[in-house]
Amino acid sequence: MRRSWAAATVGALVLIVGGLSYFLIRSVSERTSGSAGYTVWASFRDASGLFEKSRVQTAGISVGQIEKRELDPNTAKAKVTIRMQPNIKLWSNAVVSKKSASLLGEYYLEIDPGTPFALVAGQRQAMQPLGEGAEIKNVREPTGMQDIMADVGTILPILKDILQDVHKLTSGTITDIATNVNQLIETNSIVLERLLNRVDHIAANIEGVTSAEADDAKVAIRNVRQITESIKTLVGSSEGEVKETGSAVRGSLEKLQKTVDNLDKTLHNMETITSRLEKGEGTAGRLLADDTIANNIEEITDDASGFVRGVTKLQTIVGLRSEYNFLSHTLKEYLSLTLVPRPNKFYLIELVQDPRGFREQTSTVNNSSLTGTSSSTTVTTSQKLRFTLMLGKRVGPIQGRFGLKESTGGFGVDLFLLDDRLMLSVDVFDTLTNQYPRVKPGAALAVWKRNLFVVGGADDVINQNRALAGAGGGIDWFLGGQLIFNDEDLKSLLLVAGSAAGAAGK
Repeated sequence: MRRSWAAATVGALVLIVGGLSYFLIRSVSERTSGSAGYTVWASFRDASGLFEKSRVQTAGISVGQIEKRELDPNTAKAKVTIRMQPNIKLWSNAVVSKKSASLLGEYYLEIDPGTPFALVAGQRQAMQPLGEGAEIKNVREPTGMQDIMADVGTILPILKDILQDVHKLTSGTITDIATNVNQLIETNSIVLERLLNRVDHIAANIEGVTSAEADDAKVAIRNVRQITESIKTLVGSSEGEVKETGSAVRGSLEKLQKTVDNLDKTLHNMETITSRLEKGEGTAGRLLADDTIANNIEEITDDASGFVRGVTKLQTIVGLRSEYNFLSHTLKEYLSLTLVPRPNKFYLIELVQDPRGFREQTSTVNNSSLTGTSSSTTVTTSQKLRFTLMLGKRVGPIQGRFGLKESTGGFGVDLFLLDDRLMLSVDVFDTLTNQYPRVKPGAALAVWKRNLFVVGGADDVINQNRALAGAGGGIDWFLGGQLIFNDEDLKSLLLVAGSAAGAAGK
């Protein structure tokens, strides 16, 4: 009668767990688990390097993720939808920028949330908050290599025309002007010298004519001579200065001519290089003109960026757990390692020291002509470490686990409550060496942040034989504690341990 009641209990428990799992999987989807917060969108001229679930940051802190990308048929731009965390508030003067995360082509979005008030046309105005489905109008995108090459291609013909004009000017007009000025100075100096000689001769004649007024005439003539000599000296010095200036101008023009010739050669070389690039000649030309190489590079960078994102998002959780069994007076210990590549997917690895031991069942069949056929079953218990290797997936507040549980096949279901501070779990495993499967319900309550938990529950509740002191099976009650470290805790511990080791070494 007791076995019939136990079998009915197992069947009912399996039906309840199966029905609950089916209902939760049908009613809660992966999209629902990520629907917290609100969505906004922005238009980008180039959305390459941005992917669904790419991170969105503010001041280096994650505040959301990209939910989807689509082409806006009206503007021919990429419409990127962003899901923001509910506690992050955006205003109408918010700015979204596309920034490079690495040299491999991965990008992320940086958001400046804006301010409630801003200066508009010199006046302080209130900004409107952005709600569900609002558009972020201030978008900043980095300048691409293609834009730079297009600007260079536009500037080069203009610069070439300017240099040709300068070359024509320096080789023609300025040279002619300097030559004409020099000839004019030389001609005028000769004419002026002749004029001064004639004035001197006239003064001598006047001296003879005005002999009666010799004193006055001598004074007047002396003054005139002084004036003419001063004029002659002035003309001579001016002529020298003008000649020196003309020589300096000619030297500067020659240097300018050489510079223009060198620049012309440089422009010719640049024109040759750009024409080869346009025709696809050479390594650089093939990179710019051949779409196959560009597609291969894009595929390589996409694969590399996906691998880097998977590695950088991998979270490691280490746990230490001890359980005291009241009926058997034994202590069960766990060392666990949880690898979380995504928020809703994880891998659980455990080493378990179970005082009940590792039980193996051996069946022996004896055939005899005298006694007939007989069989015997032997259960051997050995003190060996058990291990757990399970694959898990979380959907909303429910997560399921499947794989090896304490060196036997099994599965488990966990329910998270109170913002993940309370976890109710059921594990079913060890179906080979027991009369019924080993069912272990339990609970874990966080008492200090999410690092220290109090655990309790019952073990092997379906097998009705009571657990005895020492190794063995049967129902038993347990109570214990669990300590959990995540990536940030491990970094802090390694930093403190490294500092202490360094100080001890000194």
